[in-house]
Amino acid sequence: MGVSTPVSTAHTWVQYRDNPVLCGGDFVAANAHAFFDGHVSAQNAGNFVSETAIASLKAACPGKKIVITESGWPSRGPAHGEGSASPSTERTALVELNCASKNDPHVPVYAFEYDDQVWKSNENERSFGIFEKFSLKADVLAVC
Repeated sequence: MGVSTPVSTAHTWVQYRDNPVLCGGDFVAANAHAFFDGHVSAQNAGNFVSETAIASLKAACPGKKIVITESGWPSRGPAHGEGSASPSTERTALVELNCASKNDPHVPVYAFEYDDQVWKSNENERSFGIFEKFSLKADVLAVC
């Protein structure tokens, strides 16, 4: 008897939506960053992930377990459409993501990411870090 380890691949939710052949793994591992949509403010980040990204994944990959492997908001860098990057909008987006993730306990949503990644290519990409910026239990996770 061997080990039965689930196998998948991680892509953006848009890639899964547009290429359902990617749904062939044992589960769907999707990144869903509302900031990069360009039509979403931090106040709507949670609804975007639950009502747009997850709904699209369920339609594209029926019956598959879905895991949102990355979702967050940058604290620095240029705006992207309706999305502005600042510490306060990052906090707002994290609160909204946390609250919306409670709507469907079967779809785990992982906050992105532990700390800022200064090696990345632009200020938005470098500033998704959470720790050392926010008190999670006393603030971001306590709201809902």
